[in-house]
Order: sequence, then structure tokens, then C-alpha cells
Amino acid sequence: MTSEAIILSSGKASIVDRHLARLTAVLGAQFRMVQIDQRNNVEAFVAGLCREGAPCLMVSARSLAALFQEPAIPPDVVAHMLACVPYILVYGITPDARETDVIRHLTDGLVSSVVYLDRPDYSYQVSDTEREITHEFSGLAFGPINTGIDFGLVLNQQHTAFSHFVSINNLPLFASLKKHNTRVFLLACRDIADLDAPTEGQTDISWPARAYFSRLVPAMMFLRHVFQDKLWHNSRRYANFIIDDPLLRESYGFLNYAQLLQEMDRCEFTTTIAFIPWNYRRTSASVARVFRERSDRFSICLHGCNHTEGEFASTEGRRLNTQLHLGTQRMRAHEQSTGLPYAEVMVFPQGKFSTASLELLKCHNYLAAVNSSAIPMDLGEAHGLTIADFLAPAISKYGDFPLFVRRYPGTVADFAFDLFLGKPALLVEHHNYFKNGYDKIQECVTQINSLSTNVQWTNLADLISNTYLQRAVSDNKMDCKIFANHQIIHNKGFIERQYIIQKHESGRVPIKNLLVNGKDYPYKVEDNHLKICVVIPPEDSIEILINYENEYGYEREMRSINSDIRVYIRRFLSEFRDNYIPRNEGLIKWLYKIKKFLF
Repeated sequence: MTSEAIILSSGKASIVDRHLARLTAVLGAQFRMVQIDQRNNVEAFVAGLCREGAPCLMVSARSLAALFQEPAIPPDVVAHMLACVPYILVYGITPDARETDVIRHLTDGLVSSVVYLDRPDYSYQVSDTEREITHEFSGLAFGPINTGIDFGLVLNQQHTAFSHFVSINNLPLFASLKKHNTRVFLLACRDIADLDAPTEGQTDISWPARAYFSRLVPAMMFLRHVFQDKLWHNSRRYANFIIDDPLLRESYGFLNYAQLLQEMDRCEFTTTIAFIPWNYRRTSASVARVFRERSDRFSICLHGCNHTEGEFASTEGRRLNTQLHLGTQRMRAHEQSTGLPYAEVMVFPQGKFSTASLELLKCHNYLAAVNSSAIPMDLGEAHGLTIADFLAPAISKYGDFPLFVRRYPGTVADFAFDLFLGKPALLVEHHNYFKNGYDKIQECVTQINSLSTNVQWTNLADLISNTYLQRAVSDNKMDCKIFANHQIIHNKGFIERQYIIQKHESGRVPIKNLLVNGKDYPYKVEDNHLKICVVIPPEDSIEILINYENEYGYEREMRSINSDIRVYIRRFLSEFRDNYIPRNEGLIKWLYKIKKFLF
């Protein structure tokens, strides 16, 4: 059987057909677009289709209706075409009379009609019994739906061969019907997302599942079910909880490390403290000991340098280089004095960063940035981020440096969306999240752990180094996409495999060397991609390390007594706010006014 999908259209391919083709390509499946009309030799196409044994056929309800109604195409030929393919996706189903008629005919009358859903308060209801299709979304209900494109299939009776995957108001939106040797999937959504379109709204960076669900996920579920590991996928499901700002003292504001540790042990999760390097001399010895002894639960990474307003939003390379060098020096001094290693991962203060700051992180051989925003301050509305950029585990659009997007605890469907896409589930909060205790984090973690049996909580360094995409080319050959400069590639199979590994590299930052398992390894850069070929023994792994050159200079007079005093005052006011007046809103507003005046 060929591994090529076929997207069929009657006449010229529609916009939705092209959107589906783009999604299929991004997911890594081979496909062919075929146009059939009265001028084509339809019988020859059907004979070839049955002979080649294509794994799936995807056709819009509009095109399928046109094929059945075309006088030049015998109905039995169309029926034979649909019967000789193991998987069929009929998408774009709407209440249009012709489309309803063809769906009624295709399902032998089981689907009697297609209806509008005009209540925006309806939710998507995902089946809990079809996990091989619905994966991390299984059993979830969330909304609102998109009333402009989502519709419901009305059944005249229940049928054992009919499976509901996603429903709205108990009417199937996405379902399948088993007919002899063919499984027909039905998608009652008018649209497939345009992956090259900008994200919805210039600040729509949180990627709520409800905004894109019906336009993306059902089609992806179908393709994954058909092609399995031949699509780009991340076989691991990672998670981490990040807390910004706190000192490593017994308590900081509402956060108490001993109580947090108890919750981590009870609910099986890990926490990374986004640590401000300016505080490198202020860590409690007893808390450092807890972090060392319980490194399975606790870890730290960088949170800026001084944590001043927009300190990494600058576009001045020399200034950023000096700031990052200072922050790194402080973290190394902190590690030497406390014995606490740190992940070379940056969390930007206030979420503000520039494209230049990402390039400087790459020059300093940092692993990645983890942030609540994906939009650089220097680009603003001209950020250029598309839906396709958000489908990958990390955004590498700026400086070829991986930017992982994190979320505040909220709708569990949003984290299901991340895990389904192969992204890690990255949570972020501050000390005031624990104002009323630890019940909220317990509930959130329990929900995330219920999404998959494979969720693994770990520190950011391990999470990023083990996050990549791969797809099977053959039994003993794999394609692989990596994002970070330090990557662990695993061969879980029982046979030796060849891995063709690629990483996006524009050449702006020179490569010093590339090591595989600690030894220099040959590579080439072509078409803006670094490529290597490695053979990995069965049930083994390799370690890839890419070292970059830093050709930026440093500022000599960046620090001064005045700037140090301003940083000290800012940190004092922030800690006073967090530790002593968290319940007094009036004093908090007063402190913010002082900070705004001074900074």
C-alpha cells in the first residue's frame, strides 16, 4: 500500500481543499491533489486508486455532492471509488441541501440531516471511549463553539457501527461510520484553518483550544489515525510548573517551599523557580539544601538579570550581551556557593523581549527561552507569527532560537491542546497563586495528569533537551527535527535505525562545532537547515551538542552607582509588596505608583 493520501476535488480545488493540503504537508504526510470532472477518465483513476491502495481519500461534501450529481460520472463508479479506500474523510459538511443529501446517501440514511447550532454557549463534548482517535482531548467538554462554521449531524437512530468523537449539544460534529472494509469519517465544520494566516488578534498568543479546535483538531485526529508514526510527532508528553520571582527562602509571600514540596510529592509534579540573578547572594542555606536533596522536584532557571522593566526588550546587541553575561556570571556564582545547578533557560521579566535578545541567548549557548508571550517588543503587530508557527513544540522564527510558550492555569483543554500538538505543558504562576492554599495547583495538576498516561513531569533542561519531532520513513530510517542546541535523540525500537536530523539555521550565528556523544561530528548547512546523519543502536540514545560563536562586544560602563541603587530600590519595593502587604490593595497601588515614578 502506498503511503500517499489523496485530496479529491470536483473541479478547481477550493480554499478549504488547499487549507487541508497545507495542514497535511505540515504534519508530514505525502499527498496528491486530484481533480475530477467530466473531462477526466474517471474509471481509469478509480482503477488506479484501487490498484495502488492509497491509505486515505479526503473529499469535501461539496465536491462529493458534485461527483454524485455529475451525469458524465456513473454513480456506481463513485461508489466503487469510495469502497476501495480503507479511510475516507468527508469534510466541510454544512446544512446545504445537496451536501445533506450526499451524506444521507453515503451513510445509507443513518444521518438524516445537518443542522445549524445557533447558541454560542454550547460546548464541544469529546468522547471518552475513542481514545485512539481523540487522545488528550478524551472526555473533555469546553467552549464556546464557533457558531459560524460548526454544525450538527442528526441521526435517525443509534447504530453500533457509528462512532461519536466530538459532539455539540449531543449532535455529532466529528464522527465515523464503518462500512464493510472502509471507515468513513464525517466532519461537520465549514472550514479548515489556514496555517499561513496570522494568529487571531495581534495578542492572541495563549492559543485557546476553543478558537482553533474544530478547524484543526478533527482533521489532525484523522490524519494521525491513518498515518500513525509516519507523521511528525513527539512521542513524549512533558510538563513543568514555573513560579516567577521568589527568593529561595523558607517562604516568599504566600509561597512556602515545604508545603509546595508536600503537594509535589502528593500529586506527582515538578517546579522550576524562575530565579532573578540579582538575588544570587541571598539564598537560604537550608532551602538550598532542600533543592539539592530534592532535585527530582525542584530546579531553577534564569529570570532576567536585574528584573528591571524591559531589560531584555532592548535591541542593542552590546548592551544585551553585557546584561546576559552578567546574569550568567551571577548564576554561576550562585551555583558555586549553594551547589544548585541552573538550567540555561531564560524566562523574560514581564514577558518582554526583543528578537535581538533571542539571538544573544543563542550566542551564549542557552537552551531556550520560556515565556508567556511569543511576540517580540521590537516587532509588535508586525510579528509575522502564523498558525503554523504555533503547531511546533517551540517557535523558532526569531534567530533560529527556540521559544517555548507557557500558560497560566485555566481551562484544561488548553493544556490538552499543547500535549496533543506535541508541546510540553508549561504552567506559570506567582506566589499569590497560593493565597488560599494549594488546592488550586493540586486540582490543575490532577487534571493535566488525567489527560494522558504518559505525562512526565521534569525540569526544564531535561524537558527541552528531550523535546523534538520525528517521523518514520521506513522501518530502519527516521527523519528528525530538533529545536535546541542540546538534544537527546532516542531509538526506542528493537532494530538499529538511521536518523536524518535537521535544525533550522539561517547562519546569522556562527557554529563553532557540533558534538555527538562528546566527539566532533560532521554536519552540513544547506537551504537554511543544519543536517546530520546518525545511526543509533536499538533501545539506545545519542547526545547532540551544538556550540555557537559569540561575536558581540560588551559595554564597559553599563553599571553605575545610580543604576545599582535603582535596581536595589525596585527589588526592595517588589519584595516588600510580596511579603508584607499582600492583603492591602491600597498599599499595593501606592507601591506601584512609586515604582512607576522611579523607573
